[in-house]
Amino acid sequence: MRKISYVIFEVEHVIRNFEWETMKNMYGCAHSSIIGFISSQWLRSSPNRSILDGAPSPKIGEGRRGQRNSDILLCLNDKPVVVVEVETNVKSYENKLETLYEYIKNDNEFKGLDIGLLFMNNLCSGERKYKHNWDEIKELVRKNHRNIVLISIEKEKSKFLKENTILNSLRKRNDYYPWDISKIDYWMYTFNNVVKEGNLWMK
Repeated sequence: MRKISYVIFEVEHVIRNFEWETMKNMYGCAHSSIIGFISSQWLRSSPNRSILDGAPSPKIGEGRRGQRNSDILLCLNDKPVVVVEVETNVKSYENKLETLYEYIKNDNEFKGLDIGLLFMNNLCSGERKYKHNWDEIKELVRKNHRNIVLISIEKEKSKFLKENTILNSLRKRNDYYPWDISKIDYWMYTFNNVVKEGNLWMK
C-alpha cells in the first residue's frame, strides 16, 4: 500500500512560513508577480531548493500540440517535488487542475513529483468576484486521490482610493487595480483522504 509522502507535510510547513503579508501590496491580476513571490519564498531559506520556471511539459507532442506547461516546478535537492499553477480566471481552474494531474502521473520523467499546487486569484463577475471560488474544485480534487494544495485569495474594494495620490490615480485606470487582498487561505488534500486547511494571512 502506498504511504503518505513525508514531503507534502514538509511543503505545508514551508508554505505556511511564506511571508504572505507582502502580497497585500500587489495590485491587479498579478500573475507574474505571484509566480515570482512563490519562487523567491521557496528559495529563500534553503540552498537545497531550486525552481524550474516554465516547466517542461509532461506530454510531448509535435511542436506545441498536446503539451501542457505549468508555471513553475519547485525542486528539493535533485528532484522536483511540487508543480505549481497560478490562475486568475475561475473558468480555467478545472483545466489547470488537469495539468497538475498530468505532471503527477508522469512518474518516468518527473519521478518524485507527487504534489500539485493551484493558486486561485478568483477573477469572475458578479457578487463572487474575488471571493473564494473553490468549492467545486475541492470536490474534483477529492475524486482524483492526489496530493493537491489549493491557495485562494479574497479581495475587497480599497477604502483609500479617495486620497489624491499619483498611485491612486493610476489604480483607478482599470477594473483590476482598485482591489486589495483581504484574506489568503489554503486547503490541502492527500491521496488517502487527509484534509488540512487554514489561514495564511488576513487583513
